[in-house]
Amino acid sequence: DAGYLEDVVEIVQYIGTKPDVYVLVSLWIHPSLDDMGWPTEATIPVWEALTEALVDQPHVMFGVCNEPQSNFDGALDADVWQRMSAVVEAIRAVEASHGDERHIITVQGTRAWARHLGYYVDHPITAGGGVNIAYETHSYMPASDFEANWIGPSATLPVIIGEFGPFEMTVDDTEVMMDEAESRDIPWLAWTFHQRCPPNLIVDHAGSGCGFDMELTPTSDWGVVIEDRLAEPWRTR
Repeated sequence: DAGYLEDVVEIVQYIGTKPDVYVLVSLWIHPSLDDMGWPTEATIPVWEALTEALVDQPHVMFGVCNEPQSNFDGALDADVWQRMSAVVEAIRAVEASHGDERHIITVQGTRAWARHLGYYVDHPITAGGGVNIAYETHSYMPASDFEANWIGPSATLPVIIGEFGPFEMTVDDTEVMMDEAESRDIPWLAWTFHQRCPPNLIVDHAGSGCGFDMELTPTSDWGVVIEDRLAEPWRTR
């Protein structure tokens, strides 16, 4: 939809007016993804259009999809890898037609709703020379699972934690996760800045509106955790 694409571009351009800010543009619930959330051949022209529209925005990162689902035993890792690689190749082809600009592209974990990055250790994405590729995990897991899913892979891969929160993990687990990530210079994004999409970072104030003049209060059990973390001098611990 041309109008929708224009809105996306306008929002992204506005974010670019803020200092030291990046924005990850990703496909979430999208009709081109299959029933397990994987990109398909139909996803290629979507990313070609998005890249064409945003190629001149250096603060943009491209996230191939939200979460490849299932594949708990890893039997389909190679298939997910191939789908990711095809999208990366398409994005790089559009960029090449405009010069040498290569945005950061995030490819998501191959298993269990993007949790596991292990397959990429021995099989990094090589499309476009493998340049500016980051590996995104959604770290909804107890602290005991961090090593296998993303700490170990981060020794050789650039990692982004694209989602986490007290769902299938405790608040204590989230604190450990942030400590572990920051000690390795790994960026993280908390889920979610919303009042009705748990785990919610903001309180659902009835009648406060949605958007303009909306009251933004951090939830006492999750929002304040992230607010306090962001208020600390960065990486001084």
